[in-house]
Parts: sequence; structure tokens; C-alpha cells
Amino acid sequence: MTFWHALGVPRWQLAATFVFVTCVLSGCQKVASHNAPRQLLYIVDSDRGSFDSHERLFALDPGRKQIVRNYATGARPDIALSPDGTRLYVAGESRIPEGPEGAGAGRLDVIDTATGAMVASVADPNRWIAMGPLYGSEMALSADGHWLYVYKVAPGSEHTASEFVAIFDTATNKFLSDTIPLSKCGASLLVPWPNGRALSALCFATEDLRTMQFSDQGIPTTQLPVVIAVPHDLGRTRLGTAFVSGENELTVLMTDGKYRKVNVQTGNILQEGEIAFSPPLTPPGWHPQIQGAEHVPSLGRRVIGSRILESQGRLYIPLSRSDLYMHAADAIAVLDAGTLQQEAFFELKSPWRHSSWNLFRDGAIGDGGRRLYLLGVESQGGTVRVLSLPDGKEIDAINGLGTTLSIVVPSL
Repeated sequence: MTFWHALGVPRWQLAATFVFVTCVLSGCQKVASHNAPRQLLYIVDSDRGSFDSHERLFALDPGRKQIVRNYATGARPDIALSPDGTRLYVAGESRIPEGPEGAGAGRLDVIDTATGAMVASVADPNRWIAMGPLYGSEMALSADGHWLYVYKVAPGSEHTASEFVAIFDTATNKFLSDTIPLSKCGASLLVPWPNGRALSALCFATEDLRTMQFSDQGIPTTQLPVVIAVPHDLGRTRLGTAFVSGENELTVLMTDGKYRKVNVQTGNILQEGEIAFSPPLTPPGWHPQIQGAEHVPSLGRRVIGSRILESQGRLYIPLSRSDLYMHAADAIAVLDAGTLQQEAFFELKSPWRHSSWNLFRDGAIGDGGRRLYLLGVESQGGTVRVLSLPDGKEIDAINGLGTTLSIVVPSL
């Protein structure tokens, strides 16, 4: 008989006490937490701060402020993440001047996020590639994750080029032979529909909206997309951004805060109005003498080609004071997704020694809608600024991540 038996302590209670004491001493709760799945941020660093740039792609654990994995990429990388977070799609250009597929040949790699292993790699020529130091993604996944849409531009005869969207089947890891023509679209914003069977593109060069419907096999149902011209005035109001707001309905936001709800099947404008931003955007009565004067920074904020973030019935819309530096923004307006009424306004502050209106370029919502992660532009070393939601207070910053952070995609 042991000492504990003599005291009348039952075996089960002795075992429970032993486990408790062992856990306290060994920190088993911390280990369990350490092994639990955590949300990651997949971030592209375009590394344009030096002449000899080496772009990077890495996975950041924002809770621990640690880079947990680096991924090999080609030049000018772009990324998309499957809805379940198991596959990372990485596009890039060859760094070898004369490789087996020609100079600067593009590749699309499919990565298993659990292991970091490449499960497929296919040729991906003629990607649309922005030339500036910061750039947004030119890829988008369907809501069900079955189709990856890639914006491309191919050289033609006599100094011409054709613009189109290629369709990648994520089940077979192959591009379809069918493509979506986007003649003279210019830089675009791709907006997949929740039903997974339609894609809209905002064409900033032609100031119009184009929508293509697909079959269950991902094949376009018509030869050309439905084109809807959006009324605009280059001096006062231009296409800003857009989001899906209902069945067959897309809401287009203009740079000056006006909006139009459009039925993409019929082309009809269902509703027009103006969002009462506070503080207000560019003064509505101002009209420039020369085209392009609307870019003057002192004329106030505007909506410029930004990707809208949506969470828990709210829209987070980045606002820029100017688009002189790659559309970077310094504030976010929070709108009710149903009424488009402004509920909050987050204004970021720059260090007093380095005053700037270009504070972030891309962002992501995570931690169950409780955190907003913004990719800092001006801070040296690459910074992710962390805001709490819904109050918008800046509670943390993750520094030293790179040089020029351009794109962020959150895992589940």
C-alpha cells in the first residue's frame, strides 16, 4: 500500500492530480495551443526598394509575429488561395533570361499549404504585369474554388495586343482552351460571383463593366461578355471599385462617392445615389481645366481601384488622397453592406518624421472578423499594421517583414 492509498485517495483522483501537476510544470496547455491551427497571412513582397530586386512570398503568423514559411517564386509574383486554404496558387515569371520556355516565361505553381510541396506547375504565359513598385492581384478564384481566373495580355501583329482572361481548372490543374476576351480593357478589377458561374471585370481604360456567364464545366456561355457602359466624367467621377450586392446585381462605386446598382444580365441601372462619406470626398463642385488635374493631392480623398473587404455585414473601403503613388491609401470608410450608410471611419497616422498619405496598399480581415491587417507602404523594412475591429484602433505593428509589401491573402 502506498502513502496515497493510506490516506484514502482514490486512484482516479491520484491520476487526475498527477496529470494536472504535470501539465502545469511542463506547460502542456501552451503546447496544445501551439499545435492548434492558426490563421496565416500569405504576403507578396515585390522588393522594389533596391535595383537588384528579389521578390518574395511568405506565410506570416500574425499572432506570433513570425514568418513560418518562405516559398520560392518567379519574378513579379501573384497569388490566390483556395477557399479551404489547402492550395496556394503562385504565378511568376522566369528569372532566367533565356530559359527552356523562352525569355521571361510565366509559370503557375500549385502549392500544398500543409507541406509546402509543389503539386503541379503549368505554363502561364502573357500574364498582365504591372510595372510599378506596388501592384494588386490580377487573379481571382471562383467562390467554390473550382476556377482560377487570370488576366492576360498577348502581343499581336503591328504593335497590337489582345487582352483576355484565362480560366484554370483547379481540379485538373490545367488551363481551359476557352478564354474571355476583354478588348482594350486596360488594368482591370476581377469580381467573381458567389454562384461560381459568373465573373465581372471593371475596365478602367474604357470605363465600363463586363460580365461573362459560365457553364458548369467553366466554359463561357457566349462568345463575348455583356458590356455595360458606366456614365463618367474623367474630370470629376471615374470607375472606382465594385462589389456583388444581390442576385445579378453589382454595385459600382465611383471615385467621388457616387454609386450605381447594375443588373449585369439586362444592363439596366437599378439605382443611383451618392454615399455620404464623412469626412467628404473630393469636393463635388470642383472641375479641372485640364484632364488629369483631379490627381492633385490637396483635393481630398477618393475611391481609386481598391479591393473592398467585406466581413459581418460591413464593407471596408480604402480611401486615397491621391493616386500619385500606386493608389496607396491612408483611411478606410466602413459602410453597412445593405444600406451603404457609413458606420465608421479609420484614419491611419504616419510618423511625424515621415509624413505621408501613402500608408497602405492592400489589406485582409482575420481572426474571425476581429482584426484588420494592412500592408504598410512607407515604413522601412516592410510592416503589417494591425487594427482591432469593429473600433478600428491600431493595436500593433509587425515590422521587418521585407521591403515593399504588395499583396496579402488570409487563410481560414
